[in-house]
Amino acid sequence: MEGAITTPHVLATQAGAQAYADGGNAIDAALAAAATLTVVYPHQCSIGSDLFALVDHGTGQVWSVNGSGAAAAHMTASALRTRYREMPDSGPDSITVPGVIAGWGTLHNLGARLPLARLLKPAIRAAAEGVPVSGSLANGIRFRRSTLLRNAGISALFLPGGEPLSAGAALRQPQLASTLEQLAREGLADFYSGSIGRQLVSGLGRLDSVLSLADFAAHQTELATPLKLDHRGVQIYASPPNSQGFMLLETITALDALGIDIDPLGGNARHLLLALLLSAEDRDRYLGDPRRVAMPLNDLLAPANRRQRLSEKVEGLRTRAGTTGSIPAHGDTVAVCAMDSSGIAVSLIQSLYQTFGSGVLESETGVIFHNRARGFSLTPGAPNELVPRTRPAHTLSPVLIGRDAHTVAALGTMGGRAQPQILAQILSGTLDPKTVLSDVLAAPRWVVGARDLDFARQTVAIELDAPSHLDSILRIDELDVVRIAARDERVGHAQVVRLGADGRLQAASDPRSDGTAHVCAIADKRNETAKGCGRGLDAL
Repeated sequence: MEGAITTPHVLATQAGAQAYADGGNAIDAALAAAATLTVVYPHQCSIGSDLFALVDHGTGQVWSVNGSGAAAAHMTASALRTRYREMPDSGPDSITVPGVIAGWGTLHNLGARLPLARLLKPAIRAAAEGVPVSGSLANGIRFRRSTLLRNAGISALFLPGGEPLSAGAALRQPQLASTLEQLAREGLADFYSGSIGRQLVSGLGRLDSVLSLADFAAHQTELATPLKLDHRGVQIYASPPNSQGFMLLETITALDALGIDIDPLGGNARHLLLALLLSAEDRDRYLGDPRRVAMPLNDLLAPANRRQRLSEKVEGLRTRAGTTGSIPAHGDTVAVCAMDSSGIAVSLIQSLYQTFGSGVLESETGVIFHNRARGFSLTPGAPNELVPRTRPAHTLSPVLIGRDAHTVAALGTMGGRAQPQILAQILSGTLDPKTVLSDVLAAPRWVVGARDLDFARQTVAIELDAPSHLDSILRIDELDVVRIAARDERVGHAQVVRLGADGRLQAASDPRSDGTAHVCAIADKRNETAKGCGRGLDAL
């Protein structure tokens, strides 16, 4: 038996590998890594953030885990319109109920072997003893310095004396260590209805947040059937709405309908870009909480529909002159991918949304809160209009790939709204057994976006080491084209594991991150199963 794990930080990968060494499976490895990332990559995820995951627990049945939280019962669009033109990107009004902790509980119940308290140990140790500040974290602190300075708790941790922590400096988080220890001891439900929940709500209340303990207690993870697309002999699984995961399936359907190969660095890159732009239009037109608004997914994913729309887009495009520029990079999300030779596979993504999320840290618990309410709209009638107790439109887009009723690959990436773009560009290489996985992730990429990528206008950002012909191929319609540095964080931290042609597991971590990938033997400790496996959140 062997297991594979890949993450954007070396200590998280080590935590996952240790779970395998202790007899855990891919779910254990993913959870240990995910918990550690909330400590070592606090600019991109925390226990105050959200989670989406896809899981095959070894049966060929894939589950979608939706760990996104809802807006407060007393959070209304009408009230916020009196103060904002659009949803704020920081502060207490940008916070929804965090779903990560409950999401971990759901994942654990899908077949983990080790006790959850054991899986939290590496994270607790890292928070208590301290870890060196990574390059990505140091960049994130500098990038969002002005936002961090508005909150005493977060500025004291990352800007002591007003100066940002530099790469290599020691980062110690004793309050967070205590919170994680209490969760390990008392169970994950304490975050939502116990003393930790009360501390979080009290701290937020001092900042005039309307989130209540009732909002926290009402939170539940959604376990559902994922979206599935048949593509050239494989099945591609994606998270259903309120995730934007459907965008990847739309894009592939459109290209398949026209018989066009996914070719991000060649002559077909223009078709890929246009297909992605069409799917982005649908995201903006339809995506919200499906419990409130329905998406016409059957129509959107119909090959005839995609063929017609992409053909019309190709015929109507215009080319234009581009511009150049240099914009600082930042991150917002972590992806963890794990597989073992028993067939268990996990693609997990957890995120604060923007760098450091809301910029709010609750001092007694050490918890940094996300700014996922930013995914709502204040526009009346919008599909993602803010409505109390609903979930925002979400960017997190994990992917699993199956063949012959077995999962053969797990993919995930940082990248915000660009996640489907990044996943589309690494898909073909992942599916080609002759292509080395590390080469797939090291290859140059491009992304398109505007403010989400720190551009004033809609822009295609191409890494400097990409072929020169891409500038003209991707220069269309109203898009600017710029060259950015090679291995720029804006094109994502992608993580991939797959089953090789020889039946052995392979894993790779994006060189744009601080991560590593590891394939190792799983200790034979089958009798040391997790107490409470199969029980609900309250039992953990």
